[in-house]
Amino acid sequence: MNMHSVLLVDDDVAVLQFLRMMIVWEDHQLQLAGTCTNAQDALQICRTSMPDLIVTDIGMPGMDGIEFIKAVKAISARPRFVILSCHDDFRYAQQAVQIGVEDYVLKETLEPQHLIELLAKAKSKMEKEDERQFEVRNLHLQVNRNKSAAKEKWLRDLLSTPVLEDPTWIERLEDFGLHPVLPYFIPVVCRLHRFRHALQRYESEDTVKFIVENAVEELMAADKDKVVFSYSAKEFCLLFNIRKDLRINPYDRIAALCKDVQHKLTQVLKLPVSMVLGEMVGDPSSIKRQYVHLLQESEGLFYAREPEFVKSSENSYSLALEEDPLAYYYVYADQLNRFVLDGNADPSTVVAPFILFVTQHRYPPKSVKQFVFKLVLDMMLKLRFNQQYTNEKLQRDLDQLASIGELEEWLTRFVQDAAGLMEQIAQQSKKVEIIDAQKYIQRHLGRKITLEEVADHLHLNPSYFSRLFKKETGETFIEYVTRIKMERAKELLNGSDKTLETIAHMLGYESKGYFVKVFKQHYGVVPSRFV
Repeated sequence: MNMHSVLLVDDDVAVLQFLRMMIVWEDHQLQLAGTCTNAQDALQICRTSMPDLIVTDIGMPGMDGIEFIKAVKAISARPRFVILSCHDDFRYAQQAVQIGVEDYVLKETLEPQHLIELLAKAKSKMEKEDERQFEVRNLHLQVNRNKSAAKEKWLRDLLSTPVLEDPTWIERLEDFGLHPVLPYFIPVVCRLHRFRHALQRYESEDTVKFIVENAVEELMAADKDKVVFSYSAKEFCLLFNIRKDLRINPYDRIAALCKDVQHKLTQVLKLPVSMVLGEMVGDPSSIKRQYVHLLQESEGLFYAREPEFVKSSENSYSLALEEDPLAYYYVYADQLNRFVLDGNADPSTVVAPFILFVTQHRYPPKSVKQFVFKLVLDMMLKLRFNQQYTNEKLQRDLDQLASIGELEEWLTRFVQDAAGLMEQIAQQSKKVEIIDAQKYIQRHLGRKITLEEVADHLHLNPSYFSRLFKKETGETFIEYVTRIKMERAKELLNGSDKTLETIAHMLGYESKGYFVKVFKQHYGVVPSRFV
């Protein structure tokens, strides 16, 4: 049940204290918003935070209760009023009725139970009014959502089906409020720059889409020759109907209008947006080609550090057609593993080089996210992350990232969590020596590692270290080293184009044949099955 706020106004301090102390407001789902000894102070409160119910005296110095109620009603029709008065005067009661007061109570007859009953009656009316307003808002929302869905379907149909030279596409635009009487169109594609932040603020994709579309409609209300389409929760499109004008360049006018909307979305709603302005076209086929092209170009804005406004003909954020970034998987997986093992306190030392690498290559965002998914998933499996990072959540998080800046923030947080978990595992271990031994093994996988070497590194007797390792890990030292090397071999086979000879050498095996034999014993298949 919703709490409703109450303001008490009376120049008699004793009455205010009586009302505040004798009624347990919270028990009646009412919150005491404040008490005032004069109408001017109460009016100031109403201007900043309008209460739902006001209990006020009539006979106050300066502005009396009747004048105060009229002044509040001039600001908002929301509050309801209960009048307390020392005057048993028909004129006061008549005035109170005329201005819509809930009830008129004489102070000498006032008792807490009587006032509680009046408050309950007023609260019941407020709740019914809330329900009516909620139903009206829902109807408006449904109408708007239906219209938005119809516009989105029109745009997707335009992009996915052959465009026939037929007038129905014009008729559909008229259904959306655009009456195309001018000969040319300018399409624009807009992309939320920090989509994940928008979701965290507004909680759902549908809400983000609804807020953005309605905000843009309102900001562009003065321009009747346009229509706003949602394309996805991340992207929306604009279509302007224009004519060529020798006095005012319509292209520059639309650019200025879009920049103004971009600025206000950032300042007011905290929703920074990048925009790509298309060319001037005059038929459905050209509009379709422009939107397809602009949507492709907007993908490159993933690499913009700040929201951008670019013209299609001048866009410098186009994606390069490079090789698959997974060819570099081993390099960055190794850096990530070393960072987590070493417990480096600054995640930027491993994240920043990776971000620079993908930015310089301008890989398609989808390929970059697949790369990060594999890096992070492998780390999750090694560290046995808890439910904070499930496969589904991981994929959803990455899909929501709209810019390289968001990706950098997200990856930095993950790496910090991974390093923290590794440290937690180390602290929970009864034998720090075992953690140190495992870290030593991870750092020296590129050569043959002996039990005596690691025991000497830890200043332990080899025989004692062997028994301790088996007791703490459940594996012998040789079994552990072999397993870790085979897991790394599998990563290299999946994530690089290195030969078996190279991989065998990288993992400290002098003979390719012996490496293949160990691999088959461990996995049951030869390494070539993973190439």
